[in-house]
Amino acid sequence: MQSIPIRVAFNATPLLAPLSGIGNYIVQVGRALAQQGDVDAYSFYRNRWRHEAPEAPRELGASAPTLLQRVKPLVPFRGALRAASNWGFPRGLKVNRIQVYHEQNYVPLSYNVPVVITIHDLSWIRYPETHPIDRVRWLERGLPKAIARASSILVDSNFIRAEVISEFGVAPERVRTAYLGVSGAYRPRTADETGSTLRGLDLLHGKYLLTIGTIEPRKNIAHVLDAYAGLPSDIRKRYPLVVAGAQGWRASAMVSRLRQLAERGEIRFLGHVPAANLPDLYAGAALFVFPSLYEGFGLPPLEAMASGVPVLASDRTSVPEVIGDAGMILDAAQPDLTTAKIAALLEQPAKRAEMAARGLVRAAGFTWAACAAVAREAYCQAL
Repeated sequence: MQSIPIRVAFNATPLLAPLSGIGNYIVQVGRALAQQGDVDAYSFYRNRWRHEAPEAPRELGASAPTLLQRVKPLVPFRGALRAASNWGFPRGLKVNRIQVYHEQNYVPLSYNVPVVITIHDLSWIRYPETHPIDRVRWLERGLPKAIARASSILVDSNFIRAEVISEFGVAPERVRTAYLGVSGAYRPRTADETGSTLRGLDLLHGKYLLTIGTIEPRKNIAHVLDAYAGLPSDIRKRYPLVVAGAQGWRASAMVSRLRQLAERGEIRFLGHVPAANLPDLYAGAALFVFPSLYEGFGLPPLEAMASGVPVLASDRTSVPEVIGDAGMILDAAQPDLTTAKIAALLEQPAKRAEMAARGLVRAAGFTWAACAAVAREAYCQAL
C-alpha cells in the first residue's frame, strides 16, 4: 500500500446534466475513494478542474444552476463539446500532475497518463435501438481503442466481464468486477416514516406493487403491465401497480400507454420521482417487480432489497447475479407466469417476509466502499 495518496483524475462532465445512473456511479465511487483517504481526487467539468471528488451540480455551490443552464441547450452539439473537452483535458492532467485517469463513462478524453475505464454494459451492442444513434456511433468508434489502451478495465458484474472478454478479446486479467453499492438511504421504514411521501401520492404503506426504471424498450415495462392486467380484479383493487421512471429513448408509445392506463385508474404512473422520495416509495411497496431484458448490474432490485421489500426480478443478464437466492426469478418473456407468481406472493405474507429478510442480508454485501477498493487496486496496477 502506498503511503502517499494517488493523484486521480475523474471526468465529471456527465454530472453537468440531470443525474443519471452513470452520474450516480461517478459521485458514489468518488465519495467512497475520498473517504478511504488514499486517493487525491481531481474532477474535470468540461472546461474547468476542481481539486475534489466529483459532485453533482446542485452540490457545487452557487454557480451550479448557471452551469446546468449553460449546458442543457448544448445537448444537440455533444460531438463538438467532446472535441472541446479533448483539446483542454490533457493540459489539465499535466498541470495537476495526475498519475492515473479514471474514465467512468466508457470512452476517455485525450490523455497522456495511465488510464482505467469503466464499462457498465454493452446494451449499445445488444440493443442499439434503445440508444441515440450518435451515442452508438461514439461507442463504436471510441470504445475498442479505449479497451486496447486501458491499463485496467472495471465492470459492474461478472456477466458484463464475460461479455467484454468475449466481445473484444480482452485478456481476463485486465478486467475486474467492481459490484455497485447501495446507498444507506435505502432501508426498511415504518408506515409512519413513509406516510408523508405516500400520502402525497395517494398510496398506502404495504398496499401497492412497484416497478422502477427508465421508460425505454429494454426495461420491458410492457411485461409488468400485461402480468398485472391478468390478476383478479380484487387483487388489483387492493394492490395498485405503481410505475416510476423518467422517459428514455424511444419511449413515446409506452408513455402514451401508461398515461392512458393511469387515466382509466388501472395503474399509477408517477414518471420521474425525485431522489429524496425514492427511499419511501421503495420501502412502502408490498412487492417490487423488475422484468428488464438487459442490465449491466440492476441497481433497482438491490435498492428494493435494502429497503426490506421482496423482489421478483428478471432471469436475464446480470440480474440473477445481483439478487442471488434472496429474490424470486421471473421469465421475462412469459408475463402470464409472472401473473401467477405475483398472485401467489400477495396471498403469502409469510413468504414475502422471508424473502424480505433474505434480501436485507444480500443487499448488505454490496457497498460503495467495496466498489471503490477494487477501483483503487486498478489504479495501483496502472501505476
